[in-house]
Amino acid sequence: MKKAFIFGIDGKMGKMLLSCAADYGYTIVGGFDKTPRGGEIPVFSDTDKIDVDFDVIIDFSNPFLLSPIVALADRTKKPVVFATTGYNDSEAHMIMLLSKNVPVFRSGSMSLGIAAAKAAAQAAQKILGDKFDIEIVEKHHNQKIDSPSGTALLLADALSPRENQVINRNGKRNKGELGITSVRGGGVVGEHEIGFYGEDEIVTITHSARSRKLFAAGAYKAADFLLSASPALYNMDDLVKTLL
Repeated sequence: MKKAFIFGIDGKMGKMLLSCAADYGYTIVGGFDKTPRGGEIPVFSDTDKIDVDFDVIIDFSNPFLLSPIVALADRTKKPVVFATTGYNDSEAHMIMLLSKNVPVFRSGSMSLGIAAAKAAAQAAQKILGDKFDIEIVEKHHNQKIDSPSGTALLLADALSPRENQVINRNGKRNKGELGITSVRGGGVVGEHEIGFYGEDEIVTITHSARSRKLFAAGAYKAADFLLSASPALYNMDDLVKTLL
C-alpha cells in the first residue's frame, strides 16, 4: 500500500480521504491539524515532531498552513498534492519554488469532470467567437472560505485574461468581460455553470459535484502521478494527458 500524509485531516475532505484511501491503494499514516493526538493514525500540529514515514503529502487544508507543508516537504523530499485553493501571489510563488526540489501538483479543482468541462468550454469559445458574452456562476456551501472558488478561477483563466474578469459585477457589462458570480448557501458541495450568451441563443456547460469523494479520487490520482514524476510544478492538464 502507498502511504499518504494528510494536511487538514480533521476537515471534511480529510475525513473523506481517510474513508476511501484503501479504494485507491493508499493507507493514511498520519496527518496535520490544529489538535494533535496519538492513536493508530497520529495527528500533529508541529512539523518538527512528525516522525512517520510516507510517500506523498496531500493537502486539503487552508492557505495559512502553507509554510508547515513546505517545511515538511523540504525536509523529507516527498511530493505534494495541493488541493487547497485561495492562495495569494506570494504563496503561489512559494509553491513554485518548492517544485524545484520536489514534484508538486496544484489545481483549482481535483475533479476530472471539471477538466472535461474546461475543455468543452474552450471548444465552445472557439466555435462561438467573441459575439457571445461569457458568465460563470459558482455555488458552494456556506462555510467555504475563498470566493470566487478556485475552480471558477481555473475555468475563467482558461477563457479570459485575469484583467478582463469581473467578480460579482455591479453595473452594466462591458465588451470583452468575463463575469464570475459566487453563491454561498447550505451544504452545496460545488456547482459551476459556464454560460455563453448570444443575441439569439444561449449555450451552457454545467458541472455538479454530488459527493466530496470525487475530489478525493482526483487527489489520489494526482498522488499516483507524482510518485513517478520529477521535480516540477504540475496541474490537472498534465494528469489528463497521462490518462488519455
